[in-house]
Amino acid sequence: MTEPLCLDDLDDDALDQLPFGVIRLGPTGVVERYNRAESERAGIQRWRALGRDYFSDLAGTNADELAARVEALPRGGRARVFHTFRGYHRADTAMVDIARCEAGRVYLVISRAA
Repeated sequence: MTEPLCLDDLDDDALDQLPFGVIRLGPTGVVERYNRAESERAGIQRWRALGRDYFSDLAGTNADELAARVEALPRGGRARVFHTFRGYHRADTAMVDIARCEAGRVYLVISRAA
């Protein structure tokens, strides 16, 4: 059975078909999966994202806010937050669904805020 928002059953091609951003973080916050929609939203190529610490390297200048929300989530927990990703040249407000899977992985599902 697939955990809610824990999309391990989908391969990378299937993740790339989704109309919203998907990022999977390992237990230490390192990017393990990064789909095409997120790459286009963030302006970061997948190969540049994989293997990097999401909160210190990719999530923007106010990453601490989102990192704190993720850290507070227990295993099996879910949350929905509105977050403005602030970069050096732009700000992008999005709805972020967060799921901490039982195995310690974290999925961030990112949609543009309406």
